[in-house]
Amino acid sequence: MKIYNACLVALLLLLAACSKMDDTYKEFIKNGEIPYAGSVDSVKVFPGDNRIKLSWLVSDPRVTKAKIYWNNNSDSMDIVLKRQYDVDSVSVILAPMAEGAYSFDIFTFDDEGNKSIKVSTTGQVYGERYVSSLLPRPVKSALYSDGQVAISWGSADTHVSGTKIRYTDADGVMQQVTVPVDSNNTLLPNFNFSDNNDLAYTTVYLPDSSAIDLFETAYETIPVKGPPVEYAKTGWTATASDFDEPSGRGPANAIDNKSSTVWHMSKVAGLTYPHTITVDMGVVNPAYGFTFIQRTPLDGPLKLIEIEVSNDQATWEALGSFTLASTADKQYVELTEAVSFRYFRVIVRSDYKNGNFTALAEVGVYKR
Repeated sequence: MKIYNACLVALLLLLAACSKMDDTYKEFIKNGEIPYAGSVDSVKVFPGDNRIKLSWLVSDPRVTKAKIYWNNNSDSMDIVLKRQYDVDSVSVILAPMAEGAYSFDIFTFDDEGNKSIKVSTTGQVYGERYVSSLLPRPVKSALYSDGQVAISWGSADTHVSGTKIRYTDADGVMQQVTVPVDSNNTLLPNFNFSDNNDLAYTTVYLPDSSAIDLFETAYETIPVKGPPVEYAKTGWTATASDFDEPSGRGPANAIDNKSSTVWHMSKVAGLTYPHTITVDMGVVNPAYGFTFIQRTPLDGPLKLIEIEVSNDQATWEALGSFTLASTADKQYVELTEAVSFRYFRVIVRSDYKNGNFTALAEVGVYKR
């Protein structure tokens, strides 16, 4: 009996609760069901330069208008929709727009004025503030030689899409070249080299993969360095950590301006890399780089080297490691900036035969 009474009380409470829920529901539909227009679908946002593009899909055949609100509903735009298909694609550009982040609310309407449920999205508008934050792509060097300029580029920002270069060619014609972002080296032919004919370039940014506009940095000047001019080796002296004494091919052969003579490293059993040659130029010279001529015919030519410089032979400055090519042509090892020194030494670390020694025909220093 007690169980029966408890079940009866629970049933009465449930019926009372349902009655209250019905009363609440009836309050909202006392004037009939509320009809809604179909909402937009697949909303996409495309940022731009003081503008923004919104797109979406409409599938409800009754929908004939749309309205976009932003800035806390203080700004809006009405769009009349001309339906053509079961599912129509709608695209709208809002402009001009102040730079900044935005939140958008989109509603649709049918001919009877019925409104859809709100669909919200966010987007970014770019402008002068964004442009002022952009950095030009670094330039390692721009070197003129034989009628052309070779540009070496540093790493680009992840949002860089390319670089534009302007220059005057040897015929007096203004040229513009677009450099892809994945290009680390650019060659400009038929260049008119003069003291006041520098290059100008701008870096192009795409802030977002869906952006509808590109942005450019202010044009920067690239100073072009002239062709390499080697210092005369008159008065130079050279010493080495070792050389092939039986043949007499000592370090002086590497600075005698004769590619037919060589500094041959020692062939003594058990002696291996590194081998070092040190040169005294007699005076301090500003330099942009070094020249090398491999022994010919090529037979295990120099491969990995290190270069150090000094003004007193007590303190040495390391300029870096470099890999020479296996070629009989004169090679130019360009420094990132000019360095002044009297003494330099080349530390040979390996050759192209993976041997214990090799030979060098000539080494030199150049300015620009």
